[in-house]
Amino acid sequence: MPSIRTLPPPPVVIRHRPQLVIAGFLGAGKTTLLRNLLGALQEYDITSDVILNDYENAELDAETLRDKASAISPLSASCACCGGLEEMVNLALAAQDSRADCLLIELNGTADPVPLIETFTLLDEKIHLRPRWQITVIDARKFGRRNRWQNLEDIQLATATHYLISHPDEVDEKRLTQVRERVRKISPNARNILTPMLASDIARAVAASRPLVRALGSFSSIKKDLHNHKKHGHELTHAFNSCRILLPPLVKRASMRKWLLDLPPEVIRAKALVSLHESPEVRHLMERIGNDEIPYPLEVPISEKVPASAIFIGSGIDPKSILSITQSHFGAQCALPV
Repeated sequence: MPSIRTLPPPPVVIRHRPQLVIAGFLGAGKTTLLRNLLGALQEYDITSDVILNDYENAELDAETLRDKASAISPLSASCACCGGLEEMVNLALAAQDSRADCLLIELNGTADPVPLIETFTLLDEKIHLRPRWQITVIDARKFGRRNRWQNLEDIQLATATHYLISHPDEVDEKRLTQVRERVRKISPNARNILTPMLASDIARAVAASRPLVRALGSFSSIKKDLHNHKKHGHELTHAFNSCRILLPPLVKRASMRKWLLDLPPEVIRAKALVSLHESPEVRHLMERIGNDEIPYPLEVPISEKVPASAIFIGSGIDPKSILSITQSHFGAQCALPV
């Protein structure tokens, strides 16, 4: 009599879908871009889920977009980079079960995109939304003239993969040139783009997305003919440009500083959670902001379950290159998470 065998569970198909974060200062034109983009995507038969983060207008703006989006999740009265971060991530996780083709997230005008990027990087194995892009809307009339808020506007641009200049017809050519030069200085690898071009990029990313099959604890790619999509000639390389590397649990502070300064200029923000030889009983957060600013190590009460690791955010960064630099400072035990 033949033996009875239990059939393996059916594979779980995971589809990678594009995610676009829309950032920009108050009144720059983010919702206008979102509304126009949703309309342009409909022409490609692309369906979109939207997460709308605004202080008091999320519900109101959501109503104006109902006929253009598959689902709209308003995140009101809290900022996605601080008090509303956990809710934002939960909404992004929930969006993975949607049948829509892409996820669009509009941040409020005072949000810093960096904490969101860092969180998505830490949860990279759980959030199957790729490529992850960020477009920052730049108001040609007011960009660079925010006074005490200028640093925030610069931060909103620094992590951008794309940018759009709004109200260009309301300034002269000299002003436009000044704006473009400042943008290139802050985010040299960001791509200047208009709404139709952005919709076209998203449509190609949707078409080129490759479902993954998870079976018996492993992942394998499903082959798909991408020939027609490669003909266009535009490589879909404008990702969120973030990665994570595992570090030794105990390092010297001087070595950390040298390593942070050794990172390539493409890395605009680096954070490392480690224990230092000088005070091994606690854990510290060391970071580099920009190309050379390294604040004093911050003692942090983070669970030991979180391994010693570093997060890197930039435009056009190469994880393997950063890993090689890191291993040259701390040895072969440094690795990219599996």
